Amino acid sequence: MKISDMAVNNIKGNLHRYIMYYLSNSFAVTVFFIFANFIFHPSLNADNMSESATAARGAANGLVASQVIIVIFSVLFVGYSTSIFLKSRGKEFGLLSLYGMTRKQIKKYVLIENTIISFLSMGTGILVGVVFSKLFFMVMEAFLGIALPLNVSLKAIGLTALVFFCLFEIISMIMLFQIRNKEIIQQLKASKIPKVIPKFSKFKSILGVALIIIGYGVAWFVPGIMVPIAMLPVTFIVIVGSYFIFTQFSIAMANRILKNENMLYKKTNLVSYSQMIYKLQDTAKVLFLAAILGAFTFTATETVYSFYTEIPRLSGINTPQEIAIVQSGEYLNDINIIKNVEDTLEKNNVKIKERYEVKGIELYSVEKEKEPQQFLAISNSDYNRLAKSLGKETIEVKENELVYDYPFDLGFAGSEDLGKVNWDNIKLNIGSEEKEFKLYKEITGSVMVLPNVGYYKGIILNDKDFQYAMEKGNSENLVLYNGINLEDWKDSFAASTEIAKNLKSQEGIRYYSKIIPYKEAKKDFGMILFIGFFISFLFFIASGSIIYFKLFNEIKNDSVEYSILRKIGTTKKEINNIITKQIGIIFFLPFVVSTLHSFFALKSLSNLLMNNLFTNGLVVMAGYLVFQVIYFLIIRSIYISQIKYN
Repeated sequence: MKISDMAVNNIKGNLHRYIMYYLSNSFAVTVFFIFANFIFHPSLNADNMSESATAARGAANGLVASQVIIVIFSVLFVGYSTSIFLKSRGKEFGLLSLYGMTRKQIKKYVLIENTIISFLSMGTGILVGVVFSKLFFMVMEAFLGIALPLNVSLKAIGLTALVFFCLFEIISMIMLFQIRNKEIIQQLKASKIPKVIPKFSKFKSILGVALIIIGYGVAWFVPGIMVPIAMLPVTFIVIVGSYFIFTQFSIAMANRILKNENMLYKKTNLVSYSQMIYKLQDTAKVLFLAAILGAFTFTATETVYSFYTEIPRLSGINTPQEIAIVQSGEYLNDINIIKNVEDTLEKNNVKIKERYEVKGIELYSVEKEKEPQQFLAISNSDYNRLAKSLGKETIEVKENELVYDYPFDLGFAGSEDLGKVNWDNIKLNIGSEEKEFKLYKEITGSVMVLPNVGYYKGIILNDKDFQYAMEKGNSENLVLYNGINLEDWKDSFAASTEIAKNLKSQEGIRYYSKIIPYKEAKKDFGMILFIGFFISFLFFIASGSIIYFKLFNEIKNDSVEYSILRKIGTTKKEINNIITKQIGIIFFLPFVVSTLHSFFALKSLSNLLMNNLFTNGLVVMAGYLVFQVIYFLIIRSIYISQIKYN
């Protein structure tokens, strides 16, 4: 029999051990190919430089970065998985050596195995990628507004095959150096060496808990502005703490459970938990890796999803009015402007809830050796009228005084100082006169959509001073602000774009509609969320696969133990319950730790964004929990079907 025949037969006979490794690799290849197929799509070529094509090219550049992440992940995942496979097969290699195979032949045997699985993974991944490319293109069409007919790029196929073939083969060859004669001899005797009760360090156990508490405490209480600075130290502290939790503290807790007679002597718990302490010791590093991988996956998904849900606030479009129109110059008193806007809204079945009309005037400061500053001045009465409608505090401005209104309200402690001015008195040019005003107060957060229509500094004058400015000021500086609130502004996109098109040619009109930047931001963040889901789900599958590898590489030893239990009278149902408890603890322990890590990371993100994001976290966790339960049930079913204890 040829070595290649032996490799093929071994894969067929141990398919349950390789299946998750094969599927995880195939999924990575699929995602990489779909992204590459999009990047090489003819609609994104350099000759097509329309606005939509430019946006699509930007998305393609983002996918290149995603592909780099996939390759880095694949290097770590394939390397670690191959290492687990090789370490678990020492006895097999020892027997082959006894039958006359040289170490060189054994390495060739393993390399052929890995090459076969690599080709199967690449073939499956590319084939599935071709099938799902059209679905991916349809989603990207919706985000980018560009036609993407189905296209299978030969460049994408070639790049995917080349990258993953090189990756799989190089990693396999590097891992083959783990096969040594000394290790083979030790593995042949390993099954006869009795297990000793795992020991743990009290100091390391306490240190692990302490580091987790410190990391969680900092993540919970860190001020928003300090989150980027604290992120790396907290991540390092939590990772180190997690390592000690799995390698030391989990063993300590298992020891305490074994001393709890009430729990231990209940039904099959004696067998389940007495074996659990050994499994925890054997799988501690695997569980730690799965937990950290899961924490990064959950946190990344929660972060992207939170940005997606926080679009209106983060994009600066949480504005007082949904539509703003500023009339000036020849259009100052043109009543047809607003009439046409109302007609367009009505035609598109968009109802107006409120409309505000505010007179204003552009005033300029008089400063020596400095460029004059532009301000939009409104009256005290108009400000209070709008403030009441928004539930804001009203103000009272005296004659020859003014209130400076900085339109941005960033919402975190100290942000009110960002818009402060460094003057107590200021001279304003009113027509041919210069009049000095005393600064009475400074406020943040405008009652109008000022920055979006080109005004970044507002002032509020006493009614008499404002009337004087209107009479004496230059007529070309007069403006009429129209703010419109809609009953359902998210349904106003068609009407808003039509209004924008109608007003585009009128230079004396400034127009803003909340729905237009919202749609753009929603599209951008939606695309990031969609792409991020592929990457996150790849990491999620990998974290479960790592546990799967560890379980199924020790299935023969477990079969021996369950056979002994069967001989002394334990029923199949009881053995299956023992298996469920043991696999459940190993499978869900990293998930619980990952969830805790991600929730405290989400608290830091909440501090940064100044909003409670735990609802977003619960949505993401519920989704992953469903996948985790399904994954667990499938693995449990395969494991029980492979256990031979008769």
